[in-house]
Amino acid sequence: MASATRELLGLHTRELLRDRRYFYFVLVFPFGMAGIFLAIAKLMPSGEGAPDFEQIVVPMALYLSVTGAALTMTAGPLAAMRAKGTLRLLGTTPITRARLVLTHVPARLAIVVVQTVLVLALALALGLLDLSAVPALLGITLLGLAMFGGIGYLIGGRMSSPDAATNVATLVQLAALFMSGLTLPLWLFPKAVGTALSLLPSSFYADLMATQLPGGRPFHPVWLSVLVVACTTGVVAWLAVKTFKWDQGEE
Repeated sequence: MASATRELLGLHTRELLRDRRYFYFVLVFPFGMAGIFLAIAKLMPSGEGAPDFEQIVVPMALYLSVTGAALTMTAGPLAAMRAKGTLRLLGTTPITRARLVLTHVPARLAIVVVQTVLVLALALALGLLDLSAVPALLGITLLGLAMFGGIGYLIGGRMSSPDAATNVATLVQLAALFMSGLTLPLWLFPKAVGTALSLLPSSFYADLMATQLPGGRPFHPVWLSVLVVACTTGVVAWLAVKTFKWDQGEE
């Protein structure tokens, strides 16, 4: 089974590198968006009661790195493998659902680690981040990758159309981006709306980032945010494995 694992790791890595419509977009998008928001911050300095766009740059770039690999680069390619019949062939072998999913992770993990290191290095160079926050942000990023990765596998493990899977993954990514406090601080919303949004798992993840950034205003204590993100990860990972389909017609 060790040789089968190595073959699967190679298969998933080749699939990732060859599917350029996902690979290059996910690789470049976080830096492009960070550049846009940094330019906005320079052109529109924050005022009384207005969000500080400069403080949004780092968490948003890290979030887009995590969700790009965990959602867009996971759900779409996995559904494409099902549509092409690749998963159906793998399903005739002794390979289990769990092994297939676990061997799908390392290539995505490598991309997120590289992107995260680059984002943090640029943030330090631009004075947007304190060096003491780097270790915690690395850990928070990996925790977020686990949670959103579980969601990505849950989507890609069920849907038969790669385009539909990509669209659903993108919808989840954008909804979490704008409803978790990463780009629009929750205190800008009416109190009842902000309180409701703060209970989303993605908001607990955003809270963890806020604890490491200057001017961050987390809603929840660190221990509770870690607990919610970890529990959400466990639930979606279990659902992703249990509901995974090898082919389009599987009951």
